[in-house]
Amino acid sequence: MLSRVADSLYWMSRFLERAEHTARAIDVQLQVALDEAPASASTGWVCLLNSLRTELPAEICSDDRAIASALLFDRGNSSSVISCVEQARENARQIREQITSDVWEEINRLYLSVREMDIDGVWRAGPHGFLRRIQRGAQLLAGVADSTMNHGEGWQFIRLGRFVERGIGLAWLLDAHFGMRVPGIGSEPTSDDFVIWSGLLRTCTAFEPYCKVHTADLRPQWILQFLLFSPDFPHSIRFCAAEIEASIDALAEDTGTLRSELVRRLSGRLHAELGFRLIDEVIDAGLSGYLDRVVSLCVQVHNAVYDRYISYAIDAALRGNGPRAVAGY
Repeated sequence: MLSRVADSLYWMSRFLERAEHTARAIDVQLQVALDEAPASASTGWVCLLNSLRTELPAEICSDDRAIASALLFDRGNSSSVISCVEQARENARQIREQITSDVWEEINRLYLSVREMDIDGVWRAGPHGFLRRIQRGAQLLAGVADSTMNHGEGWQFIRLGRFVERGIGLAWLLDAHFGMRVPGIGSEPTSDDFVIWSGLLRTCTAFEPYCKVHTADLRPQWILQFLLFSPDFPHSIRFCAAEIEASIDALAEDTGTLRSELVRRLSGRLHAELGFRLIDEVIDAGLSGYLDRVVSLCVQVHNAVYDRYISYAIDAALRGNGPRAVAGY
């Protein structure tokens, strides 16, 4: 497979995952803010911005509408929803022959749905419906790609991009949430904490799956363990690591070269880091440092994938190592 094709498939998937995650985070925060005191709601927005690694002018950080507008429609922000959808479509357009007509139709449908709206129309109609369309559109695209594309090299790059992006986003979300909104992981939750905990779980599409395991007893340590280490839930970081390793292994088998060994070692290290840790060890050693290590390993995997499958020395020199520094953020 040509390196430019792999690059476009990989980033198409990452941008779609980022758009879905951002839309869902905004949607949940707007709903949670209705049930919180103004001070708590303001903290929630700051927490959300930290989890997305986005800085906005201080004067708009207390205005729900202004924050939503910036995160949804600011083309100057490469991680806003409209920028992500446009960049995903552009990547898909460049490798149109490598994706199915169904995938191309769905990505165009999502693109047109986002492009025809602005914050005035969204706020007037109610933002929930628009934000749900973005989430469903991205989820539908993932399902259509899984159902209609050959599960060869191209599909593996789509899968890899999705779970690298998801793993980093989840780690940042947990770091921001537990760093700002939790007095103590081992403390006994109060009735007022239910809104905060349920909001975190809903941002990860995890409320119902968590309740099937732990009932509706929302305890910080159980939530953290579920979102970090569940082997079966698609929005746990451990699940993401397993999918990353599986994609890397499949790509290595398809290419069959020794140069894939470093990428396999890094993806295996990431999976082992999440597969053999105990939650008490993570808490005792420091959650923030542990999550930083997980993100660092994801970035190392990203860089190694670029070195092995996408970049060449002269290309990297001409680009100035563009996508390597911070994995696209």
